[in-house]
Amino acid sequence: MLIWFDALTAKQARIASILALEGAARGHRFLITCRNYDYVVNVLSMYGLSGYCEGEHGGDARSKLINGLSRSLRLLDLVKDFDVHVSLTSPEAFRVAFGLGKPSIALTDTAHAYHVNKLTLPLASRVIAPIAIPRRRIMAYIPHGEEGKVKFFNGVFEVMWVYRFKPNWGEVRQLGLRDGEDYAVFRFEESKAAYYIYGEQANVAIKAINMLLKGGLKVIVFPRYPDQRRLVENKFQDELSKGLVIIPSKPVDGLQLAYYSRIVVTGGSTFAVEAALLGVPSVSYFPTTYYTDRFIIRAGAPLVRVKPSRLLQGMRRALSMGKGGIIKGLEDPTNLILDEAESLIGAGVNG
Repeated sequence: MLIWFDALTAKQARIASILALEGAARGHRFLITCRNYDYVVNVLSMYGLSGYCEGEHGGDARSKLINGLSRSLRLLDLVKDFDVHVSLTSPEAFRVAFGLGKPSIALTDTAHAYHVNKLTLPLASRVIAPIAIPRRRIMAYIPHGEEGKVKFFNGVFEVMWVYRFKPNWGEVRQLGLRDGEDYAVFRFEESKAAYYIYGEQANVAIKAINMLLKGGLKVIVFPRYPDQRRLVENKFQDELSKGLVIIPSKPVDGLQLAYYSRIVVTGGSTFAVEAALLGVPSVSYFPTTYYTDRFIIRAGAPLVRVKPSRLLQGMRRALSMGKGGIIKGLEDPTNLILDEAESLIGAGVNG
């Protein structure tokens, strides 16, 4: 069986990598396509994999539409033939799979991503989501009579790689940090995503980084976009020259950095969830509800959720927490995803 996975973000690249490696053990082949964005290619390479990258991150609404339509045409030339498509709701890939009459599996944990969900979930042959997402939020996108195609699991997608994680201090040492040195990791918000309607959080980010520096921590910063990188370079010139603020210049495994850090702060959710599942205090300042965050907090993960205006207070709270061990007992969805792919092919389901 040939499974096609389209990875648009670093998180999705990790999902694709785990599925490809575990799928190979079952005798399946994987074709991975990706987008030239963020750390996607770097993540694939960490797992010894590669992908065919096509397209860039959109921009404004018109640019996103043009880039998406163009990318679908290029993907059509790349993939040619496959048995089943899997992605975390890639609109371009769903359009191609549906047009070719191939089955698709939608992985989703972002109930707030209205535009993407509207374009993909109705076309999916299967939908796989964490049980943390309220059923009504998923079913709002599912055509009447197709409710049975939705499968929930008792965990989060991040479990797929956190439970396979092996610490390696060498990843941290290459940034010039000494053994046992305290540092924080800061990740900007994904301000240009279609679902991010809350505006830039530049002032909040600067205040947060300053607070970490004043607390005696070095700060490893991961900008998502060039303007965020320029902001850090302009505001922290001295700190960058002294090695107090570090923007990695080459690929680094964020999971390793999170594991050895004192605290992880992010404007998204994934990095905070990964760190918290590893037992590392983390803060997410994404402005609206993330159901998966609530879920792992109830499971005992040291995660603090705040709105941007309350970020500094949330960081103080997280810094007062102690580091713990990996949060156990959550369901890894890897086998569920592969089982569903096999069942679609076995049943001869078309898109």
